[in-house]
Amino acid sequence: VIIGEPLDVYIAFMRAGWDETETVTTKSSWKTMRSFISGGEYRYSPVSSLYVFDRPQDVAFQKARDNIHERNHLRLWMSPARFQGEPVWIGQISRDIGVKLTLKSPTITTHVIDPDVDEARRYFVEDLAYSQALAIIGYVKGVGIVNKHAPRMNLVGDPFYTDGFRAVLFFEPRPYT
Repeated sequence: VIIGEPLDVYIAFMRAGWDETETVTTKSSWKTMRSFISGGEYRYSPVSSLYVFDRPQDVAFQKARDNIHERNHLRLWMSPARFQGEPVWIGQISRDIGVKLTLKSPTITTHVIDPDVDEARRYFVEDLAYSQALAIIGYVKGVGIVNKHAPRMNLVGDPFYTDGFRAVLFFEPRPYT
């Protein structure tokens, strides 16, 4: 959960080295394919749409790693809620650790996620804290515990587990030590 004005959130992500992803188009699909074949990095590689509030994400960011097969990516939806007058965003973060073929995706390929989804959350929170983007960090109950020895599966059959908490991040318009 992210609380902050859109420009403040956007600037904080840029300061921390996160890139906004491209929209899925024929051109970006070709770039993705070339990067997939070469194994190279694609900083702006698009993400597929996921739906919350009956609509796809409002924005997606990623932090590329060594190659297109590995990245951290985040989708954000502006919620109808406000907290003390500030916009409230709902987000989903995951760490991609590989690529696989699947018939459950319109693009026939998808990334394999790290099953420890809390690790991606921890990385994200620490990364933004180190970049001095956060005024307050907290955690609230979420989906509940999903045990490592009895994981759940995502849409394409990848296992995941979690402590069930959600990070709540309050952004400031300027760097915050």
